[in-house]
Amino acid sequence: MHARSDSTLPAIAVDRALVSLAPPGVLTGCRRIQIEDERYLLPAERASIATREHKARAASGAGRRIAHDLLGRLGSADMAVSRGRLGNPIWPPGTIGSIAHDDEMAVAVAARTDAMRSVGVDVEPALPLPADLLPIVAAPQDRLGDLDPGMGGRVLFAVKEAVYKASFPLDGRVLGFEDIAVDFESGEAVTSSGLRLTVRFAISPRILALAYPAR
Repeated sequence: MHARSDSTLPAIAVDRALVSLAPPGVLTGCRRIQIEDERYLLPAERASIATREHKARAASGAGRRIAHDLLGRLGSADMAVSRGRLGNPIWPPGTIGSIAHDDEMAVAVAARTDAMRSVGVDVEPALPLPADLLPIVAAPQDRLGDLDPGMGGRVLFAVKEAVYKASFPLDGRVLGFEDIAVDFESGEAVTSSGLRLTVRFAISPRILALAYPAR
Protein backbone atom coordinates (compact mmCIF):
# COMPACT_ATOMS: atom_id res chain seq x y z
CA MET A 1 0.00 0.00 0.00
CA HIS A 2 1.31 3.45 -0.93
CA ALA A 3 0.70 6.39 1.41
CA ARG A 4 -0.81 9.45 -0.22
CA SER A 5 1.28 12.62 -0.10
CA ASP A 6 0.09 15.55 1.99
CA SER A 7 -0.51 17.55 -1.21
CA THR A 8 -3.18 15.08 -2.40
CA LEU A 9 -5.13 14.84 0.86
CA PRO A 10 -7.00 18.18 0.56
CA ALA A 11 -8.16 17.31 -2.96
CA ILE A 12 -9.40 13.91 -1.82
CA ALA A 13 -11.37 15.49 1.03
CA VAL A 14 -12.87 18.14 -1.27
CA ASP A 15 -13.77 15.48 -3.83
CA ARG A 16 -15.59 13.41 -1.20
CA ALA A 17 -17.48 16.44 0.08
CA LEU A 18 -18.51 17.43 -3.44
CA VAL A 19 -19.70 13.90 -4.25
CA SER A 20 -21.87 13.98 -1.12
CA LEU A 21 -23.65 17.13 -2.37
CA ALA A 22 -24.35 16.00 -5.93
CA PRO A 23 -27.75 14.59 -6.92
CA PRO A 24 -28.01 11.45 -9.09
CA GLY A 25 -26.78 12.01 -12.63
CA VAL A 26 -24.33 14.80 -11.75
CA LEU A 27 -20.62 13.94 -11.98
CA THR A 28 -18.09 15.87 -9.90
CA GLY A 29 -14.36 16.42 -9.76
CA CYS A 30 -11.69 18.61 -8.21
CA ARG A 31 -8.02 19.40 -8.71
CA ARG A 32 -5.41 21.36 -6.81
CA ILE A 33 -4.31 24.17 -9.16
CA GLN A 34 -0.73 23.79 -10.39
CA ILE A 35 1.39 26.34 -12.17
CA GLU A 36 1.55 24.30 -15.40
CA ASP A 37 -2.21 23.68 -15.65
CA GLU A 38 -2.63 26.25 -18.42
CA ARG A 39 -1.43 23.49 -20.76
CA TYR A 40 -4.77 21.72 -20.40
CA LEU A 41 -6.65 24.49 -22.22
CA LEU A 42 -7.75 23.28 -25.64
CA PRO A 43 -7.25 25.68 -28.58
CA ALA A 44 -10.89 26.83 -28.61
CA GLU A 45 -10.80 27.35 -24.85
CA ARG A 46 -7.49 29.19 -25.00
CA ALA A 47 -8.85 31.56 -27.64
CA SER A 48 -11.99 32.33 -25.62
CA ILE A 49 -10.20 33.20 -22.37
CA ALA A 50 -9.00 36.77 -22.75
CA THR A 51 -6.87 37.14 -19.62
CA ARG A 52 -3.13 36.85 -20.07
CA GLU A 53 -2.46 36.62 -16.32
CA HIS A 54 -0.72 33.29 -15.85
CA LYS A 55 -2.26 32.36 -12.50
CA ALA A 56 -5.77 32.93 -13.80
CA ARG A 57 -5.11 30.86 -16.92
CA ALA A 58 -3.66 28.07 -14.77
CA ALA A 59 -6.87 28.07 -12.72
CA SER A 60 -8.94 27.97 -15.91
CA GLY A 61 -6.80 25.11 -17.19
CA ALA A 62 -7.27 23.15 -13.98
CA GLY A 63 -11.04 23.59 -14.18
CA ARG A 64 -11.12 22.56 -17.84
CA ARG A 65 -8.94 19.53 -17.09
CA ILE A 66 -11.64 18.31 -14.69
CA ALA A 67 -14.38 19.19 -17.18
CA HIS A 68 -12.68 17.19 -19.95
CA ASP A 69 -12.58 14.14 -17.69
CA LEU A 70 -16.26 14.50 -16.75
CA LEU A 71 -17.30 14.96 -20.39
CA GLY A 72 -15.38 11.83 -21.32
CA ARG A 73 -17.23 9.90 -18.63
CA LEU A 74 -20.51 11.24 -20.04
CA GLY A 75 -19.61 9.99 -23.51
CA SER A 76 -19.28 13.41 -25.12
CA ALA A 77 -17.21 13.51 -28.31
CA ASP A 78 -16.57 17.26 -27.89
CA MET A 79 -14.34 18.16 -24.95
CA ALA A 80 -14.02 21.93 -25.37
CA VAL A 81 -15.73 24.15 -22.80
CA SER A 82 -15.18 27.65 -24.16
CA ARG A 83 -15.95 30.84 -22.26
CA GLY A 84 -18.99 32.82 -23.35
CA ARG A 85 -19.26 36.59 -23.71
CA LEU A 86 -20.35 37.00 -20.07
CA GLY A 87 -17.79 34.55 -18.72
CA ASN A 88 -20.18 31.60 -18.68
CA PRO A 89 -18.84 28.22 -19.79
CA ILE A 90 -20.33 26.89 -23.02
CA TRP A 91 -20.79 23.14 -22.71
CA PRO A 92 -20.98 20.72 -25.66
CA PRO A 93 -24.47 19.85 -26.94
CA GLY A 94 -26.27 17.36 -24.73
CA THR A 95 -24.34 18.31 -21.60
CA ILE A 96 -24.51 20.93 -18.87
CA GLY A 97 -22.12 21.80 -16.08
CA SER A 98 -20.31 24.37 -14.00
CA ILE A 99 -16.70 25.23 -13.13
CA ALA A 100 -15.32 27.17 -10.16
CA HIS A 101 -12.03 27.81 -8.41
CA ASP A 102 -10.52 29.71 -5.53
CA ASP A 103 -6.81 30.47 -5.16
CA GLU A 104 -5.87 26.82 -4.56
CA MET A 105 -8.57 24.44 -5.73
CA ALA A 106 -10.62 24.01 -8.91
CA VAL A 107 -13.89 22.08 -9.03
CA ALA A 108 -16.33 21.14 -11.77
CA VAL A 109 -19.64 19.35 -12.13
CA ALA A 110 -21.34 18.03 -15.26
CA ALA A 111 -24.37 16.04 -16.37
CA ARG A 112 -26.27 15.06 -19.47
CA THR A 113 -29.22 17.29 -20.30
CA ASP A 114 -31.60 14.35 -20.04
CA ALA A 115 -30.62 13.98 -16.38
CA MET A 116 -30.41 17.63 -15.26
CA ARG A 117 -31.50 20.94 -16.79
CA SER A 118 -28.76 22.99 -15.17
CA VAL A 119 -26.30 22.96 -12.28
CA GLY A 120 -24.02 25.48 -10.57
CA VAL A 121 -21.03 25.03 -8.28
CA ASP A 122 -18.76 27.26 -6.23
CA VAL A 123 -15.75 26.75 -3.95
CA GLU A 124 -14.41 29.15 -1.33
CA PRO A 125 -11.84 28.94 1.47
CA ALA A 126 -13.33 27.90 4.82
CA LEU A 127 -12.93 31.39 6.29
CA PRO A 128 -15.52 33.92 7.49
CA LEU A 129 -16.66 36.48 4.95
CA PRO A 130 -15.05 39.90 5.56
CA ALA A 131 -17.50 42.02 7.57
CA ASP A 132 -17.61 44.78 4.97
CA LEU A 133 -18.85 42.34 2.31
CA LEU A 134 -21.74 40.88 4.29
CA PRO A 135 -24.13 43.83 3.63
CA ILE A 136 -23.42 43.44 -0.10
CA VAL A 137 -24.02 39.69 -0.17
CA ALA A 138 -26.89 39.33 2.30
CA ALA A 139 -30.45 40.46 1.55
CA PRO A 140 -33.34 40.95 4.00
CA GLN A 141 -35.12 37.90 2.60
CA ASP A 142 -32.18 35.53 3.24
CA ARG A 143 -32.58 33.01 6.04
CA LEU A 144 -29.28 31.78 7.51
CA GLY A 145 -30.90 29.47 10.05
CA ASP A 146 -28.43 28.48 12.76
CA LEU A 147 -25.30 29.26 10.74
CA ASP A 148 -22.73 31.49 12.41
CA PRO A 149 -23.03 34.97 10.82
CA GLY A 150 -19.34 35.10 9.88
CA MET A 151 -19.01 31.67 8.28
CA GLY A 152 -22.64 31.83 7.24
CA GLY A 153 -21.85 34.91 5.19
CA ARG A 154 -19.17 33.03 3.24
CA VAL A 155 -21.57 30.11 2.70
CA LEU A 156 -24.22 32.55 1.52
CA PHE A 157 -21.73 34.07 -0.94
CA ALA A 158 -20.84 30.64 -2.34
CA VAL A 159 -24.46 29.52 -2.57
CA LYS A 160 -25.52 32.67 -4.42
CA GLU A 161 -22.64 32.21 -6.86
CA ALA A 162 -23.76 28.62 -7.49
CA VAL A 163 -27.39 29.71 -7.88
CA TYR A 164 -26.44 32.32 -10.47
CA LYS A 165 -24.41 29.77 -12.42
CA ALA A 166 -27.36 27.36 -12.39
CA SER A 167 -29.98 29.98 -13.26
CA PHE A 168 -28.17 31.81 -16.09
CA PRO A 169 -28.41 28.94 -18.63
CA LEU A 170 -32.16 28.75 -17.93
CA ASP A 171 -33.20 32.38 -18.35
CA GLY A 172 -30.08 34.32 -19.44
CA ARG A 173 -30.54 36.89 -16.66
CA VAL A 174 -27.56 38.58 -15.03
CA LEU A 175 -28.26 38.60 -11.29
CA GLY A 176 -26.84 40.51 -8.36
CA PHE A 177 -26.67 39.15 -4.83
CA GLU A 178 -29.85 41.08 -4.04
CA ASP A 179 -31.69 39.16 -6.77
CA ILE A 180 -31.30 35.82 -4.98
CA ALA A 181 -33.11 34.87 -1.77
CA VAL A 182 -31.66 31.88 0.08
CA ASP A 183 -33.41 29.91 2.80
CA PHE A 184 -31.02 27.44 4.40
CA GLU A 185 -33.77 25.91 6.50
CA SER A 186 -35.72 24.78 3.44
CA GLY A 187 -32.60 24.24 1.31
CA GLU A 188 -33.93 26.40 -1.49
CA ALA A 189 -33.20 29.66 -3.26
CA VAL A 190 -35.49 31.82 -5.37
CA THR A 191 -34.30 34.31 -7.99
CA SER A 192 -35.96 37.61 -8.83
CA SER A 193 -37.14 36.03 -12.09
CA GLY A 194 -39.01 33.34 -10.15
CA LEU A 195 -36.68 30.37 -10.61
CA ARG A 196 -36.63 28.04 -7.62
CA LEU A 197 -33.47 26.03 -7.02
CA THR A 198 -32.32 23.43 -4.53
CA VAL A 199 -29.12 24.45 -2.72
CA ARG A 200 -26.67 22.29 -0.83
CA PHE A 201 -23.38 23.14 0.83
CA ALA A 202 -20.44 21.83 2.84
CA ILE A 203 -18.17 23.84 5.14
CA SER A 204 -15.15 21.53 5.51
CA PRO A 205 -12.46 21.17 4.24
CA ARG A 206 -13.53 24.03 1.96
CA ILE A 207 -16.83 25.76 1.50
CA LEU A 208 -18.58 24.08 -1.40
CA ALA A 209 -21.97 25.05 -2.81
CA LEU A 210 -24.15 23.29 -5.35
CA ALA A 211 -27.40 24.52 -6.90
CA TYR A 212 -29.81 22.94 -9.37
CA PRO A 213 -33.45 23.40 -10.37
CA ALA A 214 -35.92 22.30 -7.73
CA ARG A 215 -38.18 19.48 -8.83
